[in-house]
Formats: sequence, C-alpha cells, structure tokens
Amino acid sequence: MFDQLTEKFQEIFKSLRGKSVINEENIEASILEVKRALIDADVSLKAIKTFTNKVREKAIGEAIIKGITPAQQFIKIINDELVALLGGKDVAVQRLNIEEKSKPSIILMLGLQGAGKTTTCAKLASLLKKKGRNPLLVALDLKRPAAIEQLKILGEQIGVLVYGISEDVRAYHGKPRQIAQDAINYAKQNNHDVVILDSAGRLQIDTELMAELLLIDRTIQPTEKLLVVDSMIGQEAANVGAAFNTQIGVTGIVLTKLDGDARGGAALSIVEEIQKPIKLIGTGEKIDDFQEFYPERMASRILGMGDVLTLVEKAQEKIQEDVAAFHETQLRGDFNFETFLQAQNMMGKLGSFSGVFNMMGMGGMLNQLGINMNKETQEKMLSENEVKTKKQKAMIQSMTGKERRNPNILTPARNRRIAHGSGHKEKDVEKLISEFKQMKKLMDQLKPFMQMFQGKNMSQDMLKNMMPGSIGKMQNPFMNPQSNMLKGFKPKKQK
Repeated sequence: MFDQLTEKFQEIFKSLRGKSVINEENIEASILEVKRALIDADVSLKAIKTFTNKVREKAIGEAIIKGITPAQQFIKIINDELVALLGGKDVAVQRLNIEEKSKPSIILMLGLQGAGKTTTCAKLASLLKKKGRNPLLVALDLKRPAAIEQLKILGEQIGVLVYGISEDVRAYHGKPRQIAQDAINYAKQNNHDVVILDSAGRLQIDTELMAELLLIDRTIQPTEKLLVVDSMIGQEAANVGAAFNTQIGVTGIVLTKLDGDARGGAALSIVEEIQKPIKLIGTGEKIDDFQEFYPERMASRILGMGDVLTLVEKAQEKIQEDVAAFHETQLRGDFNFETFLQAQNMMGKLGSFSGVFNMMGMGGMLNQLGINMNKETQEKMLSENEVKTKKQKAMIQSMTGKERRNPNILTPARNRRIAHGSGHKEKDVEKLISEFKQMKKLMDQLKPFMQMFQGKNMSQDMLKNMMPGSIGKMQNPFMNPQSNMLKGFKPKKQK
C-alpha cells in the first residue's frame, strides 16, 4: 500500500537525520523533495500545493519542541499535515451516518464501472452484519445482468438477502428508482435496518447515468451517498469525485484496491478536491478485506511508521479466542509442537508477513536506525519467512499427535520418518527441533511476565503510545533521543 510514496518519504527523512539545525534553506530543499514524491505518486497539483504550503508555513514559523531534534519536528509536521489532507482527526466525520434500527438507513453506492462497487456493496453488508445490523442488498444495475448475478452470489456467501434479482421483479418495475423504492418498503416490512443500493456503473460519466442517479436520489433521499473510487486511477479520482459531487452530492468516499500498486494519488487528491471524507477502504479481494478509514493510521503507514492499532483490531476480530487458549497453555508451561503450530496459524490469520511487517512499521524503524533495507531486500526476507513457515507446518503435521505433544520422544529414526513424510531432509527436521527448543526457552523466560498480565486488557490509549507511528506524541523510541530502549544498540554496517 503506497510503497513508492513511503520509500520516497523515508529517503527524505533519512537525509534530515543528524542535522542539528534545520534552516529555511534546508526546509525548502526538503519541501522540493516532498513535491517530487507527491508528483511521482500521481497526486493532483492542487493537493500538492495545499500540502506543501502548509508544511512550509508550519516548519518556518513553529518553535522547536524541547527534547526532540529539528529533523524529528519536521517529520511531525509532515505527519500532521498529511493527516489533515486525508480528512483530519475528527473521527465522527469519518463514520457512516446510520439511523436507529427502527428506521432503515439507505446507502446509495455510486461509482464508475470497474471501481469494485458491487463487491464493495457486499463487503459493506458483511461489515454491518458483524456489527449487529440486518442489511438488505439491492441490485439496480439493470443493464448489466452479470453485476446482478455477482451481487446474488456474494449475498449468498455472506448470508445477506439480495432484492431485485428475479427476472419478474425487473420486468415488472422497469425502472431502477421503482425497484429502489419497493426495496425500501420491503425492508421496513421485514426488519432490515440498512438498505444498500448497488447503482449502475459506466465506463465513463455520461448524461444518462447522472439522470438515472438523480431520479433515484430524489425519490429515496438516501442517508449516505458513497462514491466508490479505484485507488489505482491516481489524480483522475479528483475529476471523478468532482463530477459526482457536483451533480449528485457525495457524503463520503470508499477507496478500493489499496492492496494493489496504488501510489497514493487518489486518496490525497479526491479529499482535497471535494472536501468529503474517506469513510471506508478495501484492502484486498476477500470479503473481510474491508475496514473503516482513519486518517492518522493511514498517514502513519504512508510515512513508514506502521499501523499497530489496525493490526490489533484485526487480531481481536480474527484470533481473540485462539490467543486466550494459547495464553492459558503458556501459563501452564505446555509449550510443544501443537502450540508452536497454533501460534503460526494465528499469525497466518493476520495476513502475510509483508502485511504485518508494514503495519508494524518495521521498514521505517530500520531506516531510522540506519539499517538500509530497500523494498527488494524486504520482499526477499519476507518471502523466505513465508516459505520457511510452510516448511515447518508440513513437518509438524507429519508428526504423530504424541510426538507433537511430547517433543522429547523424537529420535533420529522418527526424524527420518517425519522428513520422508513431509518431503524434506533430515537436517530440516533437526533445524526445526533446534529452533523449537530456542522458542521454548524464550517462552519459559516470558512466563513470569505473562502471569503479570493475566486477565488484563490493554487500552486503546496504551496501544496508541506503543505505536511505532505515534509521532504526534513522540512516543517512538526510535525517534526519541532520550529513550533508553536502544542503549548500546549498534546498527550493522552495510557490506
């Protein structure tokens, strides 16, 4: 996500590190590099001008904060203005405007064909269903039978009813606005508290499309009008947003395909252009790859500082019960190959090594420590870890239940059988056992610490202060010269 832009910002910050004073000349040079980075990211000139002017104004006029270097303060200014450009810190503005359950909320989804609008409708329905809502999906793209069929299939996958999919219904009503109105009446009678309308898409904005959407808008008066935008289109998102906002009136933005080669231009350009918040983002092809948008978290990720809070929320949603069971096992001291495999499976539920690595802001941390690791090196390292994990799982799964629960009974003969059964060499099994013993030793050392936190939950505030990207409060030990956490640490020199 925004890898190219993140890399450019890291280079800019690296050039500032070590400077005891940042004067106007240094600031102008850094701002010029920021401009170039944003141009390369396909950000609109209007957004670039707004952003760099505010950074310049703050950097020249702001007093130096005691305890941090001028370079760190410049990074903080960049972070603050990036947050502002992405929508600001008012969380209430970013959330969906959902009515009380007694009155159906109507969400009209807008967007061009190919932006991922139909899939986004299903993702939104799934998200709302998890929050205790009873959504109803409505197919309004009557000119594209494939879109209706797609919505039907997705609705079945997530267990959400789709209205308007039968030939009889479409032939009887004829017009999308009539189907929309009847769907709302159906929702009221059948206790659906949210109605999600999948409107027609076009390859480009045309008069016919806008006329159809205007009729629907005036007839049903939706609670939310969300514009679904492909993040891959860059600054063109500003033009798309302006067209829809001028004629229909957008209430929020949904950015899709952020897992692809998005450079950041769409996100930064569209908010500046139409002054409407990004409310939701799609981060992958799976239904669960969909989440609420937080400007502070996104800014932190763009700057390479990670997004620990989103990672924690993902963990709470996907592996909360697994963690509790794993924690109890560790307190009893029962660390074996079954729990070793359980830990790997939990990590797998959080996503790829690459995704977790970036959310933790590890790339940014290493750069701040003077350890240069380019994108290719990171990808190679993470890819090797993925392969290694798969090999370990294959070997553990080739063990008997007794062997997994009691690793002490493993012998050379058993190791040979495990190697043969998993398609690996004996030395691979021996290496796995050696690494397991090291892990067990570590877990034994951590046991007293884990007992201290038994039954306790970390608050969101505590997590924020732990975030590698919480540069707003300057809690990052890698940026705070007064921190003792890195005392005695000496980065390895690059060969």
